[in-house]
Amino acid sequence: MKTALKTLALAAALLAPAPVLAQAAAGSVPNSFDAPATQATPAPQGPVQAAPEAAAPADVAKAETALRGVITAIQGPGLDYSVFTDNLASQIRQQAAQVTPLIKSFGALQAVEHQRPEGQAQLFRVTFENQATEWVIGFDDEGKIAALLFRPAES
Repeated sequence: MKTALKTLALAAALLAPAPVLAQAAAGSVPNSFDAPATQATPAPQGPVQAAPEAAAPADVAKAETALRGVITAIQGPGLDYSVFTDNLASQIRQQAAQVTPLIKSFGALQAVEHQRPEGQAQLFRVTFENQATEWVIGFDDEGKIAALLFRPAES
């Protein structure tokens, strides 16, 4: 199981396009998995800012539909690479031989729960029969999937 989790973590890192991991300021999606799992929250200095607005329901619905489609395709007939940006499609093709059996080993998809927005992307907790995971999915300006990351869910 530890080998599968290491492979999953590696797959998550490899499926993220380099620009997505590199520059949030340039309008790309930040990698929400880089932050440590437990961080002390510093006391606010100065005025307290309001929490970021929740994601628009349409954005969450679009992201959930796309994520369910990707997972279903991976576990079934295979991916339609046209839904991804060229860069991400290329990276997924390179990792498909390792990632596909891993995702299939998770078992049947049981639940997809939106957790929160992550910059311009959405974070979901995805529960399978044999594994709980976290996924980030984000889109480019043309509506193609530009970011797709996953890892084992934190307890």
